Amino acid sequence: MTRLPAADAAIVSGSGLTAVPAGYEVVDEIGYGALGWPATAVAGHPNRLLVAEASSPPRRLLLACGRAHLYEGWRSHEVERPVRDLTAAGVGAIVLTNATGGLSAECPSGTAVVITDVVDLQDAPLDEPPVLPVLARERAQAMADQVGAHMPARVGRYVAVPGPQYESPAEADWLATYGEVVGMSAVCEVRAAVDLGLPVAVLALVVNRSGAPLGHDDVLAAGVRLADGLARALPDVAAATVAAPGWASGTPSPNPGRDQEDSP
Repeated sequence: MTRLPAADAAIVSGSGLTAVPAGYEVVDEIGYGALGWPATAVAGHPNRLLVAEASSPPRRLLLACGRAHLYEGWRSHEVERPVRDLTAAGVGAIVLTNATGGLSAECPSGTAVVITDVVDLQDAPLDEPPVLPVLARERAQAMADQVGAHMPARVGRYVAVPGPQYESPAEADWLATYGEVVGMSAVCEVRAAVDLGLPVAVLALVVNRSGAPLGHDDVLAAGVRLADGLARALPDVAAATVAAPGWASGTPSPNPGRDQEDSP
């Protein structure tokens, strides 16, 4: 099994969102198979780890290009494995990116949303709250301000659903009572990072309005359009996550959907 190199931070890329951070050069590449990591069959996930370096100042990032999903049949511990292995290798922080649907008019396609909490509607453990704190709001807003220099940005909540189907208009309206964006990942990785004490940030890239007609090819095309802004924003996001993790208190923020009569 190939050994992971040391690095300052790691970035896990969502569907079609593989982007080498501006100012970095790829110096090595490792297939997921050589690392013992689960390989997804979903298009837009290359299943390879890139080692990228910058010279001024000297820094190294590990770019995990693609992730496995629960809806493919992988188990939670398998989806978590890259985060746990990267932590064991000594990375100082991890940034998770994902392609998401916007649940709010304030999150149109092309918006980067820095996530404060992940609402777990996948398969939340009975002994844990359904809301996973990621970043305190003031830290998330500071990060969004940095990202905003490169692309439209704001803060919000990520609602994680099982997938793989996209949301109907009625489902999108219901999910909007929980958060601003919706996707099919993040839960396992955030839970693993928090469990390990690893600073984590989630950057959700809105590729469509949730509930509107959509195919995976549309998601990948949106990723191409967002690639330049994402590449320019990632160095700031990674540096801010390492330097100022800004952990939320561990007490989950209120879940507005739980007070709705139509909530599960």
